[in-house]
Amino acid sequence: MSETKQFLETVKVVDGVFIHSGYNLQRMKQTMNEVFHTSVPDSFFEELTVPENMRLGVVKCRILYGESIDEVQFQPYACRKVASLKLVDGGNIDYSRKYADRTALLNLVQQKGECDDILIVKNGQITDTSYSNVVLSDGTGYYTPKTYLLNGTCRQRLIAEGKIIPRDISVNDLSSFQHLYLINAMIDLEDKVIVPVSNIEG
Repeated sequence: MSETKQFLETVKVVDGVFIHSGYNLQRMKQTMNEVFHTSVPDSFFEELTVPENMRLGVVKCRILYGESIDEVQFQPYACRKVASLKLVDGGNIDYSRKYADRTALLNLVQQKGECDDILIVKNGQITDTSYSNVVLSDGTGYYTPKTYLLNGTCRQRLIAEGKIIPRDISVNDLSSFQHLYLINAMIDLEDKVIVPVSNIEG
């Protein structure tokens, strides 16, 4: 039953300050309203205290919630190194909300072989990696697949800022790009977590 579902929100904290948390708040409110008919106050992040030992550097704030807030954790953040991706068929996977249960995604990750992570394909179209949206560059612009699994907060913001353009990107289109960027709440485009398209295995 949907009432038992838990959802996850990841928020970037830099030197004790929440970064772009308005997008996270909007998604939390939308999910809680649509699934549980509840909400959190607009002042949620203003009232959240970052622990003193987490007020320097980049920190991940992990919020677990359902009908109400279940848990808030802070932990130091270190960016994963991803140099290669394996194309994997996502089948009928649904990750349209940021579910706390990532079993379906982790099952797909088992197919990554020697690669660092997976690039999920649905109906021949590029979607996301196991933990990020993607942006592809051809030297003239930055494009993100319209066929995402999760409409991530960083993706939404970069589109709103006009920095990336949504478009249909199929597996066959990959060869027309040079680089794939990973983006999520913790990784911005300017952080340049890049996989050369030549390092994407079929």
